[in-house]
Amino acid sequence: PGSPNPSSPKPASPVECSICFNTYDNTFKTPKLLQCSHVFCLECVARLSTGLPPNQPEDQLPCPFCRQLTNIPLEGAPALKTSKELLATLPPELQQEKVLWMEGTKLCCRQSSEDPENPDSCISIDVAMSKPESPEAPPAGLAGRLSRCDMCDDWKRILLLSALIIIIFCIILWPVQCALKTGNLRCFTRTVAMS
Repeated sequence: PGSPNPSSPKPASPVECSICFNTYDNTFKTPKLLQCSHVFCLECVARLSTGLPPNQPEDQLPCPFCRQLTNIPLEGAPALKTSKELLATLPPELQQEKVLWMEGTKLCCRQSSEDPENPDSCISIDVAMSKPESPEAPPAGLAGRLSRCDMCDDWKRILLLSALIIIIFCIILWPVQCALKTGNLRCFTRTVAMS
């Protein structure tokens, strides 16, 4: 009873994100606290929040561990509360949290405060989920109409169904039609050779 179960999962390290397993820092890997008290790095939380469906009335991020919802502020994931306890465990030069913000799907941080207007003084990472660039336009003509046809995507089933219909017609329906027409199943006329 007092010894830990050897088959139980290893608890996550308190100094690394449980999603990406990177060590926390004071920029993109800042430890962010969800409402359920689980902590993940800012980059992972931002990636998860950008993947939320856009039609939700409120951005609510389900915790990857317990599924409890956390309200994402209008400013995005950088505005979530930072875990000061975890930040205090970092080396002294990393204990001062840097200012980060979202620009669309980019997580941005200023490298230096010398020239705030200089775009080179900022670094950013794109946290958007990977999506296809843009759907290709279907070709014109018959090939284009067939490519837009949902049923035509499964051409093997259509071919098999067509073959089954032909077989059913030849084996079952044609002899039945012949029997109804002639009164017997002898639909082929035999040519008798007279010598």
